[in-house]
Amino acid sequence: MTDYSKTFCPYPWIHVMTQPTSTVNFCCVASGQVKRDNDDKHPIMLDRGDKIEDVWNGKHYRKIRKQMIEGDQVEGCEPCYQLEDLGIPSYRENYIKDWMGFHRNAPEIKKIIDKSINNDYFVEESPQYLDFRLGTLCNLKCRMCQSQNSSAIYKELKDDTIYTEEERAFVIENTHWEQFDDYTIPWFDEPDFLATVEEWLPNVNRLYFTGGEPTIIQRVYWILEKCVEMGIAKDIDLVFNSNMTNIQPRFLDLVVKFRDVLMCLSVDGYSTTNEYIRSGSKWSIVDKHIKEYADSKVVGNLLFSPVVQIYNILNITDLLDYAEEITELSGRRIDISFLMNNYPKCLDIRNLPKNIRDEAKSRLHHWLDTSTYFANDERNKQTVLGIINALGDDQVNDDAETQMEIFKRYTLLLDDKRNQSLADSLPDLYKLLDW
Repeated sequence: MTDYSKTFCPYPWIHVMTQPTSTVNFCCVASGQVKRDNDDKHPIMLDRGDKIEDVWNGKHYRKIRKQMIEGDQVEGCEPCYQLEDLGIPSYRENYIKDWMGFHRNAPEIKKIIDKSINNDYFVEESPQYLDFRLGTLCNLKCRMCQSQNSSAIYKELKDDTIYTEEERAFVIENTHWEQFDDYTIPWFDEPDFLATVEEWLPNVNRLYFTGGEPTIIQRVYWILEKCVEMGIAKDIDLVFNSNMTNIQPRFLDLVVKFRDVLMCLSVDGYSTTNEYIRSGSKWSIVDKHIKEYADSKVVGNLLFSPVVQIYNILNITDLLDYAEEITELSGRRIDISFLMNNYPKCLDIRNLPKNIRDEAKSRLHHWLDTSTYFANDERNKQTVLGIINALGDDQVNDDAETQMEIFKRYTLLLDDKRNQSLADSLPDLYKLLDW
């Protein structure tokens, strides 16, 4: 893969990511936030006067680069280390294959890395990969999401006519929710931010957008249009994470002008499973938009990226079968990338009682034995085997029983507030839970 260290990842040399709440992370799965140069205990916050240009060669970014070259584990990179311990291909490993192996700029990237080592880990070139989450605007209330990523959840949670103080406190405590004064501050409209983005764009090879829901965030369209206006769209790969509820002609008319587009489908199950997890979504609309996009003239692949959690573990294979169907209908390449749920902790599959874990493993093994497409791909096979491994008796969380009690309360509470029913939407799971 690379001759660098066992903790090496190319991202700190090529990539900058903004969070919806205006913090800057060094990766979409990393738990760590980039800290200020003059205050290493507090993160950079773009809604508090900090500037994105201060991130790229700031003390924290250069420290991370140094740690990775020297083989030290980086605080905040634990999600990748955990996947690797389970035998699941980690994002770090995939990033290395992507950017240091397959990518057209791989030789240049290696030169940038090697040059920085002798320059106090300073990188003279601007980032090649920008990952923008421009605010929290979202039209869905996903059960594994938090208010700092969804304006719809924030609005619901702050509504005193929906939640009592006790109920709100319970949700806040168990969803990793953090209190902010206002999630709607448009930090991404600040002139300094926009000027830096415009300055960086000519060196960009890849743009990634998620949210919130990026297809309803107007500043996303400004950046896409700016790339077209500057004549560089044809040289840029796009990656979108979308819940596929709002794929409109304006969107398709813009993205078709870019070199390549990877559409990552934030879909967590087939039919009612997705509707239950992603409250506010309608499967008929999601299905329509997926098929229309697959049949469009946009160049690029589709990637299903379900969040593996208690709600979908028994029927995640239904989504895999659906993805195979889309491949057969459109001829477009479809990939699968599972995300393991970490928060809320009560949704972690490693909390499940043995009877449900055994049933889930049985269904996954059956799928591996009978699948005609995805299971024949070695990476997909290893990913599914990693999920099976996570369901093993040796992987059960120490506080699993407590978390399952929290899961029951959390589920029934959201069912009540959102007029949903676990029994109706996920009858197999409900039956095995024996509530």
